[in-house]
Amino acid sequence: MDVQRYISSGIIESYVAGLATDPEVRDLHSAMAQSPELKAAVDAVQLDMERYVEMQSVPPPATAKDKLFLLINNDQSAEMVDVMAAGPVPAYAYEAEVPRERKPLQLVHPAWRVVAAAAIAGLIGCGYYIFQQSGQQNEWKAKYEAIVLEKENMLAENKTFQTRMEESQTMLTTIRNMKAVNMYTVTPTRPGLLATVYWNQKTQEVLLTVHNLPEPAADQQYQLWSIVNGKPVDAGVFEMGSAATGFQKMKAVPGAQMFAVTLEKKGGSPTPTLTAMYLAGKVAG
Repeated sequence: MDVQRYISSGIIESYVAGLATDPEVRDLHSAMAQSPELKAAVDAVQLDMERYVEMQSVPPPATAKDKLFLLINNDQSAEMVDVMAAGPVPAYAYEAEVPRERKPLQLVHPAWRVVAAAAIAGLIGCGYYIFQQSGQQNEWKAKYEAIVLEKENMLAENKTFQTRMEESQTMLTTIRNMKAVNMYTVTPTRPGLLATVYWNQKTQEVLLTVHNLPEPAADQQYQLWSIVNGKPVDAGVFEMGSAATGFQKMKAVPGAQMFAVTLEKKGGSPTPTLTAMYLAGKVAG
């Protein structure tokens, strides 16, 4: 007998699940009677299904036991009353119950195993696809955020550039209405020094831009002077280094005929130190 044929055909699972046809059942019973190996295979499948059912079963509530005994006791009392009223019980009623053949469990058809496996595989594939898409989505999200950040930085830089352009345009319009006074070095030992004063004779506004001056000591500072009727008038101290870029607004000066720069102590001096004069320039008539 080809026992392996029965095992691989699926008829054993159909028989245990109660889905086999009558001819299949008769044929399998006949084969089991001839082959202990086949009988063992059928018992093994039935045991596996019973274990599966027990594993999947839901335990009853804790109160179910008490309710069940109460119901049985009530039913037995009622049956006892009925029996006493009905008369003597026949002898055959006390005979032991004849054992019946074990009925196969009504479980899942083997074909549904294939369907379940396919469904699980589909879920796994779907989960992997979602995970992969999620990773790609996160990657694209990061790229998008980087582009947005770069765009915001460009807009900020563009706004700063436009602001500087507007300030430069305003400054250019302002200095067009001002008189430019170039101040040059006054001693041969300091050649090539240069700064320019822009002076509005109507509003008396003064702007200074430094082209070439040596960096002073930490306790010293350059000071601008305007010469009015031969007397020096303080026009304020100014910064050097990175703070000296562009134009620096100085004190308003009325009626200047000349401008000069001296090196003084930090914070300035009420009178110029003539021996420390670096630049000077006359106002053109």
